Amino acid sequence: MSTGRPTVCAVLTAFNRREQTVRSLKAFFAQVGDLDLRAVLMDDGSSDGTTEAVHRVLPSVTVLNGDGSLFWNGGMAAAYDAARSMSADYYLWLNDDTVLDADALQRLIGDAESLRGAQGVIVVGSARDPVTAHLTYGGLRATSSWHAGKFSLIEPGLRPIPCAAMNGNIVLVDQTAAELTGGIDTRFTHSMGDYDYALSANRLGVQVVVGSGSFGVCPRNPEGSSWTEQSSIRDRYQQARSPKGLPPSEWAYFLRKHGGLLWPLAWLFSYRRILTG
Repeated sequence: MSTGRPTVCAVLTAFNRREQTVRSLKAFFAQVGDLDLRAVLMDDGSSDGTTEAVHRVLPSVTVLNGDGSLFWNGGMAAAYDAARSMSADYYLWLNDDTVLDADALQRLIGDAESLRGAQGVIVVGSARDPVTAHLTYGGLRATSSWHAGKFSLIEPGLRPIPCAAMNGNIVLVDQTAAELTGGIDTRFTHSMGDYDYALSANRLGVQVVVGSGSFGVCPRNPEGSSWTEQSSIRDRYQQARSPKGLPPSEWAYFLRKHGGLLWPLAWLFSYRRILTG
């Protein structure tokens, strides 16, 4: 860790969400406190001028360019690798549709410093809906003793709360945890990489916690976007196999990695919705 002001490097990936991406980055760079702020953005083949807009408004941001095939997990993995090569005290995973509260980093770092241990700390920031203020994303608790893919959101409290897994919308990873846990697993295409990272970090002895309170706004993904909400069996099957669904090989890899001996049963159970809707 540095002895001066803390260095925080934000890590984002984006695809054709220029205004949201710029708004998210501007909120990051407007954080209160004596902080050295940097950012790495993977622009995965956007055609809406995302790269140009970021260069124009925030020229200090390091922008990487993909070909449109990376999806969320691949884009975050590439950006996170680049950020870790630059070295920082903290790395902030940040969804490009998330807008941080002005004091979010100050409070996230405060939680991290209150828990600092030999294996490092990951503080998961809870996000709320911009209209209703209801909890939308954050830290997760396991809800099944046999199915490694069953989780529920943890309501944040006045103090950090241990969590099993996480949504990757607002996540502060300290340098020790980043070095120990390494990069985001690229076996995953779009989703599951954030869950996997927290589960793996916990196994390594990293303290993974939900931060105190909420730290920004991010609406839930729109209704009807899930593969389980498609009208026909054929549509549900095709959507489940897509990168944004529940790709069978990736889901098997996740459950085998984290689910113990009963993972094949959990894998089969997950796809019952193809038939039942």
